[in-house]
Amino acid sequence: SLFIYLFHSFFTGTHPMNISHFKVTPFSIPFVKPLQTSGMTYTHREGVWIKLKCANFTGVGEASPLLGFNRETLKEVHYALEGFHQAIDGEDFEMEGLFSLIEVHSQNIPSMRFALETAIYDLLAKEAELPLAKYCNPNAVSEIAVNGLAGVHLSGDCFSIIKVKVGFRNIFDEIENMEYLTKSFGEDIQFRLDANGAFDLPKAIRFCKEMEKFNIDYIEQPIPADNLEDLAELIYHTEIPIAVDESLTDIQSAEKKIEEQAAHVFVIKPMVSGGFTECKKIINLARTENIRIVVTSSLETSIGRTACLHLALANEITEVCGLATGEVLNKGKPTQPIQGGKIAISDSPGLGVDL
Repeated sequence: SLFIYLFHSFFTGTHPMNISHFKVTPFSIPFVKPLQTSGMTYTHREGVWIKLKCANFTGVGEASPLLGFNRETLKEVHYALEGFHQAIDGEDFEMEGLFSLIEVHSQNIPSMRFALETAIYDLLAKEAELPLAKYCNPNAVSEIAVNGLAGVHLSGDCFSIIKVKVGFRNIFDEIENMEYLTKSFGEDIQFRLDANGAFDLPKAIRFCKEMEKFNIDYIEQPIPADNLEDLAELIYHTEIPIAVDESLTDIQSAEKKIEEQAAHVFVIKPMVSGGFTECKKIINLARTENIRIVVTSSLETSIGRTACLHLALANEITEVCGLATGEVLNKGKPTQPIQGGKIAISDSPGLGVDL
């Protein structure tokens, strides 16, 4: 595809880069209200923003590994960024060399790879005077439909799909909650149930049976990430499509799901699966296997979230994506307003967001 062609022409093109400025800014931002999943309660979001400068252009990215999703810690991100900074300091690099170096220094640290790739594409897209998505793929779409969040968004917000956290109530409360949501949002609205690996196989079968009477788009990670056998078994016991999320960490994990026939939907979090290059591989693989592809944020700040948006647009994703998470972090207006259940990018070059 054009995307691949362009992708390789950047990598192999003669475009020497000298990163003259490299800044890491730590952040910690509270959630508007604590966020509960089946296994964790999150009160704030921590991470680092990075800023690179080359010639007259700057690029930004975000590395914010999320406890329970990412395997790396923030401390490891700091150490690895320090190593990367020392490796590039004062040196000129061709694109290919620079991306190889990112790969070497971000082994097992996907959030850092995502941050560095975002910052470099932000830089290059600004230089080319194109939005980042259009820089990666001239055929990139400029808007995407997104799902709302139960407890955050309301029935008048024009979402066609609402995401619901499940797995931390008893089964009767779960049913009651779904009845309430169906009444609130209306019969036409679909729901995505996110269980964060809360169930064993018998409980997952029972839960899915009870949920089949509702308008369910899919259930996400109903069984713990490492239990592919039971996930594959669950598919035989329910008509609700099964999505994988936590367990989708790289191309190898994607191949494994396909081998075991353990998923109908891949929920890709660029912060977890390592940015533009790795996500592209997973997306290509999913397309050859007719697996649905949804890109979602990991509750990042506007920099990481906007990078996820550009990545989804550059890959011409047609599914409703999970990118409407701006309201959970701060009370400020999200960078890209949601209109009619869709988020669009502006014509501004690069990422369109700065520190």
